Amino acid sequence: MSFPFFNDNFSGMLPDYHTHTVYSDGHDQHRSYLRQAIYSGIDEVGFSDHFTILSTNWGINQKNIPLLKEEMQFLKTQEEWPVSVKFGAEIDYIPGKEKEISSLISTLPLDYVIGSVHFLNNWNFDNDPEAFRNKNIDEVYDTYFSVVRKAISSDLYDVMGHIDVIKKFAYYPSFSPYEWYKKLIRSLKSKDKVVEINTNGLNKPCREIYPDKNFVKMCFQSNIPVTLGSDAHVSNEVGQHFDEAVEMLKNIGYRKIATFNQRKRRMEKL
Repeated sequence: MSFPFFNDNFSGMLPDYHTHTVYSDGHDQHRSYLRQAIYSGIDEVGFSDHFTILSTNWGINQKNIPLLKEEMQFLKTQEEWPVSVKFGAEIDYIPGKEKEISSLISTLPLDYVIGSVHFLNNWNFDNDPEAFRNKNIDEVYDTYFSVVRKAISSDLYDVMGHIDVIKKFAYYPSFSPYEWYKKLIRSLKSKDKVVEINTNGLNKPCREIYPDKNFVKMCFQSNIPVTLGSDAHVSNEVGQHFDEAVEMLKNIGYRKIATFNQRKRRMEKL
């Protein structure tokens, strides 16, 4: 079988650990994502719908959690799919709510947990580009990276998702983020966390992978592992832009990719 996104240089493990289905804010069913994964040459698909302790219109409804658990258990045991299935979750970090988040995670039979920051106080910046116009962007970045660092230090998560998503709408600070990068790298190293290489930023106004190449280089220099995520919200986005992401990783020096099973990490050949 030939795959449209990869050539013979990409022969190792290719996981896509960041996907959203109709259970949260995605638009397709699990099986559509699996069919696309086969077509795209993805070896392992992790379904990571939004779980949040806040009331949102994009998180999974609590009454549907038992149904999702059943469906994930069923999919993981089906041998018809030449793609491995993993049960993940993307869970927002909310400062001061660590016990509630931990309690939520403990109720789910997860293979991995992605930690992300979409809220600064009560501002859901990820869905509010117009509000950036009235903000001090330097202060926004300082606040964002401070919360991300707290999320890492909380030790609640296995993977830190789209770690510089604050750049999504192409608003940038007047200062270099290098000093913040160093702080985040120290925290990631201390807590032994994985950084997600999220390709969805290429579809956004910033037109960049999350995180930027300089941050990824710093991760490599500090021996911080990475994994891959498309942040797909429709099935045809599975594995999107992975050719570019893998090429970047290999050029930087990465030769292994992080995979998960029952929240235990394993490094596979990239």
